Amino acid sequence: MSNSTVLVTGAAGFVGRHVVRKLAQRYRRVKAVVHSDGKDSFADLPSVQVVVADILDRSTLLRAMDGVDVVYHFAALVDSGRTKEELTRVNVDGTRNVWECAASSGVRKALYCSSTAVYGLLAGSHSMITEAVRPRAVEPYGNSKYLGERVALEIGALLGLHTTIIRPVAVFGPGEHTPFGRKLRDAAVSKLLIAGGFQNRRFSFVHVEDVAEAAVFLMEKEIPHGEVFNLAVNEPILFERAFEAYIRVLGDAGSSFARTRFLAILSAIVHKLPSAPSWIAKLLGERFVFGIWHPGFDLIYSSSKLLDTSFRFQWYDFETVFHSCIDQEPSV
Repeated sequence: MSNSTVLVTGAAGFVGRHVVRKLAQRYRRVKAVVHSDGKDSFADLPSVQVVVADILDRSTLLRAMDGVDVVYHFAALVDSGRTKEELTRVNVDGTRNVWECAASSGVRKALYCSSTAVYGLLAGSHSMITEAVRPRAVEPYGNSKYLGERVALEIGALLGLHTTIIRPVAVFGPGEHTPFGRKLRDAAVSKLLIAGGFQNRRFSFVHVEDVAEAAVFLMEKEIPHGEVFNLAVNEPILFERAFEAYIRVLGDAGSSFARTRFLAILSAIVHKLPSAPSWIAKLLGERFVFGIWHPGFDLIYSSSKLLDTSFRFQWYDFETVFHSCIDQEPSV
């Protein structure tokens, strides 16, 4: 067990709370940075010290980083509906605060959680996207995460703070809130899900437990400053196979998901009928028909670089991944 003190920003968030729990198994002292509404998040973990701080408030950050050796930065604004100014303030300026405060506090290493959104839509790309692909996000969220990467890497190089970047794809798991997962849930609750746009297409996924494990694993490896790693199960899944898994999971979930499962089965039938999605959508309208395809949902990403480090994903079966999500979904 290490004697280092580690700190996690965004500790009460979807990914951050899993990272804290992973770290609590390895380190004697873990500082979990939360806002005031997350103070009781880790009451069951005696090695975790909950610290109320704001990444936009340098004074609270400096106090939080006293005695810290390693920082995991997961605090971010992930709502793509927020304005460019709001996203920049949190994801770029907030990251600058974290890195400058960490460097001035003597922190040795820091990890920045970015996103594969930095690559942009890359329309028409049918090959797996590796870290060698030049980021070119134009939408505000992806651009803010890329600018956050630049800030972390530049300050790290300038002030001697060893920095590693991870870029997860859409993250699934209990309590997930990815756009893709949200689209599926919204469709299941009240609408017929039309999936024609996904015919013969694949998508990448990763489970939140694997994201947390990879983050901790990479920070314990001796890798050069500035390395960037995609986080995605290296075998993308066909949408048709994912949808079949979704129906099976709903069946296993029992009677409380009977209506959801009926809609999913009906959607699967519609999905196989030539041109049916388009004319059903025209006939019933958006009130009843929910098309989940959006640009970017069918991009696929390579994690070969991460796998070359000896890391292995534990959650690679999509049906098992979906089971972990549905267990905490409300019944409909």
